[in-house]
Amino acid sequence: MFSKISNYGNQFAEGCCLILLVAMTLVTFAQVFFRFVIVHSLPWSEEFSRYALVWASFLGASIALKRGLHIGVEAFVTKLSREKRRWIYLLTLMIIILFLLTVIVKGVEMAFFNMRQSSPAMRIPMGFPYLAIPIGSLLMVVHLLDELILGWKRKVGLLGMEKTEEKKRLEAGVLDCSGFLVSALSLF
Repeated sequence: MFSKISNYGNQFAEGCCLILLVAMTLVTFAQVFFRFVIVHSLPWSEEFSRYALVWASFLGASIALKRGLHIGVEAFVTKLSREKRRWIYLLTLMIIILFLLTVIVKGVEMAFFNMRQSSPAMRIPMGFPYLAIPIGSLLMVVHLLDELILGWKRKVGLLGMEKTEEKKRLEAGVLDCSGFLVSALSLF
């Protein structure tokens, strides 16, 4: 059940990130056009791009978590047996979940507190940009619970333990040693 919710949440985040990044690009291009060609800049474009970047960052963090692309220091853990690594990985997942639950609670408090304040240019409640924090964190908790439940039920197939660094780099679209782009960052 959590796997379906996690997958749907990830598809939602990927779609939103795609829309936000395209919108940011178009609005920034329009701002440059209006400022230098029409000589009348858009007063809301910089603010929109900033808030869209905040949302894309938190949603993108959940996408990276789902794909197992966040960095981790594994120097000492790799020296342990597979079973000990598994237990440390599961413990780490639980600690991250507790941290994210705190972020969700404080993020919701901050968003509701800022709903009374309006943004300077777009005149939207400032709570909407702040909602990116608890929503992105909630998606991360769902992905972590999915990984935790799967890891508890079976002893193999844990995303964070099974992926090699090379595979993570390939999925992220990082340059290989010859300097060519291995793969484009695919959102779907």
